[in-house]
Amino acid sequence: MKPLISVVIPVYNVEKYLRQCLDSVINQTNIEIICVDDCSTDSSPEILKEYADKITILKNPQNLGLGLTRNEGIKIANGEFIHCLDSDDWMEPDAYERLSKYLDNSVDGVRFTYTSFDEKSGKTESVGYSGYEFLYKKVNIFNTPECFRCWNSSAWIKILRKDFIIENDLFYNDYRCFEDVEYAMRTALKAKNLIFIEYSLLCYRANRKGSLLTKKSHYIDNIIKDTKWANETARTLPENVKAEILNYMYELLINNCLDAYYTRVLPFTKMQEIFISYIDTTFLQNQYTLMLAQKVITNKEIKFFLSYNIRRFIKEHFPVLTNSYFGMKKRLSKWMKK
Repeated sequence: MKPLISVVIPVYNVEKYLRQCLDSVINQTNIEIICVDDCSTDSSPEILKEYADKITILKNPQNLGLGLTRNEGIKIANGEFIHCLDSDDWMEPDAYERLSKYLDNSVDGVRFTYTSFDEKSGKTESVGYSGYEFLYKKVNIFNTPECFRCWNSSAWIKILRKDFIIENDLFYNDYRCFEDVEYAMRTALKAKNLIFIEYSLLCYRANRKGSLLTKKSHYIDNIIKDTKWANETARTLPENVKAEILNYMYELLINNCLDAYYTRVLPFTKMQEIFISYIDTTFLQNQYTLMLAQKVITNKEIKFFLSYNIRRFIKEHFPVLTNSYFGMKKRLSKWMKK
Protein backbone atom coordinates (compact mmCIF):
# COMPACT_ATOMS: atom_id res chain seq x y z
CA MET A 1 0.00 0.00 0.00
CA LYS A 2 1.34 3.41 -0.97
CA PRO A 3 2.15 5.50 2.13
CA LEU A 4 0.50 8.87 2.58
CA ILE A 5 3.63 10.54 3.95
CA SER A 6 7.32 9.99 3.25
CA VAL A 7 9.49 11.14 6.14
CA VAL A 8 12.90 12.15 4.76
CA ILE A 9 15.64 12.33 7.42
CA PRO A 10 19.14 13.56 6.46
CA VAL A 11 21.73 12.06 8.83
CA TYR A 12 25.15 13.48 9.58
CA ASN A 13 27.07 12.82 12.82
CA VAL A 14 24.05 12.76 15.12
CA GLU A 15 24.77 9.59 17.11
CA LYS A 16 23.65 11.29 20.32
CA TYR A 17 20.17 12.14 18.99
CA LEU A 18 19.38 9.74 16.15
CA ARG A 19 17.64 7.01 18.15
CA GLN A 20 15.26 9.50 19.75
CA CYS A 21 14.38 10.87 16.33
CA LEU A 22 13.77 7.42 14.79
CA ASP A 23 11.89 6.08 17.80
CA SER A 24 9.49 9.00 17.52
CA VAL A 25 8.39 8.03 14.00
CA ILE A 26 8.83 4.28 13.41
CA ASN A 27 5.53 3.30 15.01
CA GLN A 28 3.41 5.97 13.34
CA THR A 29 0.91 4.86 10.71
CA ASN A 30 0.65 5.38 6.96
CA ILE A 31 4.23 6.61 6.53
CA GLU A 32 7.56 5.48 5.13
CA ILE A 33 10.90 6.58 6.58
CA ILE A 34 13.85 7.40 4.32
CA CYS A 35 17.18 8.10 6.03
CA VAL A 36 19.98 9.53 3.91
CA ASP A 37 23.44 9.22 5.46
CA ASP A 38 25.52 12.21 4.35
CA CYS A 39 28.85 10.43 4.93
CA SER A 40 28.72 10.42 8.74
CA THR A 41 32.02 9.77 10.52
CA ASP A 42 30.53 8.79 13.89
CA SER A 43 28.34 5.78 14.78
CA SER A 44 25.24 7.11 13.02
CA PRO A 45 25.47 4.53 10.17
CA GLU A 46 25.57 1.68 12.70
CA ILE A 47 22.52 3.10 14.46
CA LEU A 48 20.65 3.25 11.15
CA LYS A 49 21.37 -0.45 10.63
CA GLU A 50 19.60 -1.22 13.91
CA TYR A 51 16.40 0.10 12.29
CA ALA A 52 17.03 -1.38 8.84
CA ASP A 53 13.86 -3.51 8.82
CA LYS A 54 11.68 -0.44 9.39
CA ILE A 55 13.41 2.27 7.33
CA THR A 56 14.97 2.79 3.90
CA ILE A 57 18.65 3.74 4.09
CA LEU A 58 20.56 5.68 1.44
CA LYS A 59 24.15 6.87 1.57
CA ASN A 60 25.56 9.78 -0.37
CA PRO A 61 28.79 9.03 -2.30
CA GLN A 62 30.20 12.23 -0.80
CA ASN A 63 29.12 14.82 1.74
CA LEU A 64 26.47 17.00 0.07
CA GLY A 65 25.05 19.12 2.85
CA LEU A 66 21.52 19.27 4.22
CA GLY A 67 19.64 20.62 1.21
CA LEU A 68 21.03 18.29 -1.43
CA THR A 69 20.70 15.35 0.96
CA ARG A 70 16.99 16.12 1.37
CA ASN A 71 16.71 16.09 -2.43
CA GLU A 72 18.06 12.53 -2.57
CA GLY A 73 15.35 11.33 -0.21
CA ILE A 74 12.59 13.25 -2.00
CA LYS A 75 13.52 11.69 -5.34
CA ILE A 76 12.85 8.11 -4.20
CA ALA A 77 9.90 8.90 -1.91
CA ASN A 78 6.73 6.90 -2.54
CA GLY A 79 4.43 8.98 -0.36
CA GLU A 80 1.92 11.50 -1.63
CA PHE A 81 3.38 14.05 0.78
CA ILE A 82 6.93 14.77 1.96
CA HIS A 83 8.09 15.78 5.42
CA CYS A 84 11.77 16.67 5.83
CA LEU A 85 12.58 15.90 9.46
CA ASP A 86 15.96 16.86 10.94
CA SER A 87 17.73 14.00 12.69
CA ASP A 88 18.25 15.86 15.98
CA ASP A 89 14.53 16.66 16.35
CA TRP A 90 11.64 14.36 17.16
CA MET A 91 7.91 14.06 16.46
CA GLU A 92 4.91 13.75 18.75
CA PRO A 93 3.52 10.16 18.79
CA ASP A 94 0.34 10.96 16.80
CA ALA A 95 1.78 13.74 14.62
CA TYR A 96 1.25 12.21 11.18
CA GLU A 97 -2.20 10.89 12.00
CA ARG A 98 -3.26 14.40 13.01
CA LEU A 99 -1.68 15.86 9.87
CA SER A 100 -3.43 13.35 7.59
CA LYS A 101 -6.80 15.00 8.23
CA TYR A 102 -5.65 18.04 6.25
CA LEU A 103 -3.99 16.27 3.32
CA ASP A 104 -5.74 15.86 -0.03
CA ASN A 105 -4.88 16.37 -3.70
CA SER A 106 -5.83 20.05 -3.61
CA VAL A 107 -3.42 20.88 -0.77
CA ASP A 108 0.14 21.84 -1.71
CA GLY A 109 1.45 22.23 1.83
CA VAL A 110 0.59 22.23 5.52
CA ARG A 111 2.43 24.25 8.16
CA PHE A 112 2.20 23.18 11.81
CA THR A 113 3.61 24.50 15.09
CA TYR A 114 6.29 23.07 17.38
CA THR A 115 7.93 23.01 20.78
CA SER A 116 11.47 24.32 21.17
CA PHE A 117 13.81 22.45 23.51
CA ASP A 118 16.93 24.40 24.48
CA GLU A 119 19.88 22.02 24.65
CA LYS A 120 21.84 24.33 26.94
CA SER A 121 19.23 25.35 29.47
CA GLY A 122 16.87 22.37 29.22
CA LYS A 123 13.90 24.74 28.94
CA THR A 124 10.99 24.13 26.58
CA GLU A 125 8.84 26.71 24.84
CA SER A 126 5.76 26.36 22.66
CA VAL A 127 6.26 28.24 19.38
CA GLY A 128 3.03 28.88 17.51
CA TYR A 129 0.81 31.53 16.02
CA SER A 130 -2.63 32.72 17.00
CA GLY A 131 -5.11 35.40 16.10
CA TYR A 132 -4.93 34.82 12.35
CA GLU A 133 -8.24 34.41 10.55
CA PHE A 134 -6.74 32.18 7.86
CA LEU A 135 -5.85 29.28 10.20
CA TYR A 136 -7.29 25.91 9.07
CA LYS A 137 -8.38 27.41 5.72
CA LYS A 138 -6.91 26.90 2.24
CA VAL A 139 -5.04 30.10 1.37
CA ASN A 140 -2.06 31.31 -0.66
CA ILE A 141 0.30 34.27 -0.65
CA PHE A 142 -1.64 36.06 -3.43
CA ASN A 143 -5.11 35.98 -1.88
CA THR A 144 -3.86 36.15 1.73
CA PRO A 145 -0.38 37.80 1.68
CA GLU A 146 -0.13 37.91 5.48
CA CYS A 147 -0.04 34.09 5.59
CA PHE A 148 3.61 34.26 4.52
CA ARG A 149 4.50 35.58 7.99
CA CYS A 150 3.69 32.11 9.29
CA TRP A 151 5.05 30.20 6.28
CA ASN A 152 8.53 31.76 6.25
CA SER A 153 10.08 29.21 8.57
CA SER A 154 12.20 26.08 8.41
CA ALA A 155 11.42 23.00 6.31
CA TRP A 156 10.86 20.68 9.27
CA ILE A 157 7.55 22.32 10.24
CA LYS A 158 6.05 21.92 6.78
CA ILE A 159 4.72 19.01 4.80
CA LEU A 160 4.50 19.33 0.99
CA ARG A 161 2.70 17.33 -1.68
CA LYS A 162 5.26 15.45 -3.76
CA ASP A 163 3.60 16.18 -7.11
CA PHE A 164 3.69 19.88 -6.20
CA ILE A 165 7.44 19.60 -5.59
CA ILE A 166 8.13 17.71 -8.81
CA GLU A 167 5.87 19.78 -11.09
CA ASN A 168 7.45 23.05 -9.90
CA ASP A 169 11.02 21.74 -9.61
CA LEU A 170 11.09 22.65 -5.93
CA PHE A 171 14.34 21.05 -4.89
CA TYR A 172 16.81 22.49 -2.41
CA ASN A 173 19.87 24.51 -3.38
CA ASP A 174 23.42 23.52 -2.52
CA TYR A 175 23.87 25.88 0.43
CA ARG A 176 25.54 24.43 3.50
CA CYS A 177 23.30 26.56 5.72
CA PHE A 178 20.21 28.75 5.28
CA GLU A 179 19.01 26.40 2.55
CA ASP A 180 15.43 26.97 3.75
CA VAL A 181 15.28 30.72 3.06
CA GLU A 182 14.89 30.84 -0.72
CA TYR A 183 12.95 27.56 -0.56
CA ALA A 184 10.31 29.15 1.67
CA MET A 185 9.82 31.97 -0.82
CA ARG A 186 9.75 29.70 -3.88
CA THR A 187 7.22 27.27 -2.39
CA ALA A 188 4.95 30.08 -1.18
CA LEU A 189 4.96 31.77 -4.60
CA LYS A 190 4.08 28.51 -6.39
CA ALA A 191 1.48 27.11 -3.99
CA LYS A 192 -2.24 27.40 -4.74
CA ASN A 193 -3.45 26.02 -1.43
CA LEU A 194 -1.65 26.11 1.91
CA ILE A 195 -3.12 25.22 5.30
CA PHE A 196 -1.86 26.51 8.65
CA ILE A 197 -2.75 24.44 11.69
CA GLU A 198 -1.99 25.24 15.31
CA TYR A 199 -0.93 21.79 16.48
CA SER A 200 2.47 21.38 18.15
CA LEU A 201 3.63 18.22 16.37
CA LEU A 202 7.44 18.47 16.51
CA CYS A 203 10.11 19.06 19.15
CA TYR A 204 12.95 21.22 17.88
CA ARG A 205 16.35 20.98 19.54
CA ALA A 206 17.78 24.49 19.86
CA ASN A 207 21.38 25.50 20.63
CA ARG A 208 22.79 22.08 19.84
CA LYS A 209 26.58 22.02 19.83
CA GLY A 210 27.81 21.44 16.29
CA SER A 211 24.56 22.57 14.66
CA LEU A 212 24.90 24.52 11.43
CA LEU A 213 23.16 27.45 13.07
CA THR A 214 26.00 27.74 15.58
CA LYS A 215 28.55 28.19 12.77
CA LYS A 216 28.53 31.79 11.60
CA SER A 217 31.27 31.76 8.96
CA HIS A 218 30.22 31.86 5.29
CA TYR A 219 26.45 32.07 5.85
CA ILE A 220 26.27 35.79 5.01
CA ASP A 221 27.17 35.01 1.39
CA ASN A 222 24.15 32.70 1.16
CA ILE A 223 21.81 35.34 2.60
CA ILE A 224 23.15 37.88 0.10
CA LYS A 225 22.40 35.48 -2.76
CA ASP A 226 18.87 35.01 -1.46
CA THR A 227 18.40 38.77 -1.10
CA LYS A 228 19.46 39.31 -4.71
CA TRP A 229 16.99 36.61 -5.77
CA ALA A 230 14.20 38.22 -3.73
CA ASN A 231 14.91 41.69 -5.14
CA GLU A 232 14.79 40.36 -8.70
CA THR A 233 11.66 38.26 -8.14
CA ALA A 234 9.81 41.04 -6.30
CA ARG A 235 9.85 43.27 -9.38
CA THR A 236 7.02 41.27 -10.97
CA LEU A 237 4.92 40.74 -7.85
CA PRO A 238 1.84 42.67 -6.65
CA GLU A 239 2.80 45.31 -4.10
CA ASN A 240 1.28 43.52 -1.10
CA VAL A 241 3.06 40.26 -1.97
CA LYS A 242 6.29 42.11 -2.70
CA ALA A 243 6.07 43.67 0.75
CA GLU A 244 5.81 40.27 2.46
CA ILE A 245 8.75 38.79 0.53
CA LEU A 246 11.12 41.75 0.93
CA ASN A 247 10.25 42.42 4.57
CA TYR A 248 11.06 38.77 5.29
CA MET A 249 14.32 38.85 3.35
CA TYR A 250 15.56 42.21 4.61
CA GLU A 251 14.85 41.30 8.22
CA LEU A 252 16.94 38.14 7.82
CA LEU A 253 19.74 40.02 6.09
CA ILE A 254 19.87 42.82 8.66
CA ASN A 255 19.59 40.61 11.74
CA ASN A 256 22.20 38.11 10.57
CA CYS A 257 24.63 40.81 9.42
CA LEU A 258 24.31 42.54 12.80
CA ASP A 259 24.81 39.22 14.58
CA ALA A 260 27.91 38.49 12.46
CA TYR A 261 29.22 41.99 13.10
CA TYR A 262 28.80 41.83 16.87
CA THR A 263 30.50 38.42 16.98
CA ARG A 264 33.37 39.84 14.90
CA VAL A 265 32.71 37.68 11.85
CA LEU A 266 31.73 40.63 9.64
CA PRO A 267 33.63 43.98 9.64
CA PHE A 268 31.55 47.13 10.11
CA THR A 269 32.56 48.59 6.72
CA LYS A 270 31.54 45.35 4.98
CA MET A 271 28.18 45.39 6.74
CA GLN A 272 27.59 48.96 5.53
CA GLU A 273 28.49 47.91 2.00
CA ILE A 274 26.04 44.98 2.09
CA PHE A 275 23.17 47.15 3.33
CA ILE A 276 23.79 49.82 0.68
CA SER A 277 24.12 47.29 -2.13
CA TYR A 278 21.24 44.92 -1.43
CA ILE A 279 18.53 46.77 0.50
CA ASP A 280 15.98 48.86 -1.38
CA THR A 281 15.93 51.76 1.08
CA THR A 282 13.03 53.50 -0.69
CA PHE A 283 10.89 50.40 -0.26
CA LEU A 284 11.97 50.02 3.37
CA GLN A 285 11.20 53.65 4.19
CA ASN A 286 7.77 53.38 2.57
CA GLN A 287 7.03 50.27 4.61
CA TYR A 288 8.19 51.92 7.82
CA THR A 289 6.00 54.98 7.14
CA LEU A 290 3.03 52.74 6.38
CA MET A 291 3.48 50.73 9.59
CA LEU A 292 3.64 53.92 11.64
CA ALA A 293 0.48 55.21 9.96
CA GLN A 294 -1.29 51.94 10.73
CA LYS A 295 0.16 51.96 14.28
CA VAL A 296 1.70 48.52 13.70
CA ILE A 297 4.82 49.82 15.43
CA THR A 298 4.23 51.62 18.71
CA ASN A 299 6.30 54.38 20.30
CA LYS A 300 7.20 51.96 23.08
CA GLU A 301 8.69 49.47 20.58
CA ILE A 302 10.62 52.19 18.75
CA LYS A 303 12.00 53.51 22.04
CA PHE A 304 13.17 50.05 23.11
CA PHE A 305 14.80 49.32 19.75
CA LEU A 306 16.68 52.62 19.62
CA SER A 307 17.69 52.47 23.26
CA TYR A 308 19.02 48.92 23.05
CA ASN A 309 21.00 49.44 19.86
CA ILE A 310 22.46 52.80 20.91
CA ARG A 311 23.83 51.21 24.09
CA ARG A 312 25.26 48.23 22.20
CA PHE A 313 26.86 50.37 19.50
CA ILE A 314 28.45 52.78 21.98
CA LYS A 315 29.93 49.95 24.06
CA GLU A 316 31.37 48.41 20.91
CA HIS A 317 32.87 51.49 19.25
CA PHE A 318 33.11 54.17 21.93
CA PRO A 319 33.71 52.51 25.30
CA VAL A 320 34.82 55.80 26.85
CA LEU A 321 31.30 57.10 26.31
CA THR A 322 29.56 54.18 28.00
CA ASN A 323 29.13 56.15 31.23
CA SER A 324 27.31 58.84 29.29
CA TYR A 325 24.78 56.35 27.98
CA PHE A 326 22.14 56.93 30.62
CA GLY A 327 22.15 60.64 29.93
CA MET A 328 21.58 59.92 26.26
CA LYS A 329 18.80 57.51 27.14
CA LYS A 330 17.09 60.18 29.23
CA ARG A 331 17.23 62.69 26.38
CA LEU A 332 15.96 60.02 23.97
CA SER A 333 13.03 59.37 26.27
CA LYS A 334 12.11 63.06 26.30
CA TRP A 335 12.35 63.18 22.50
CA MET A 336 10.01 60.20 22.12
CA LYS A 337 7.37 61.91 24.25
CA LYS A 338 7.18 64.89 21.91
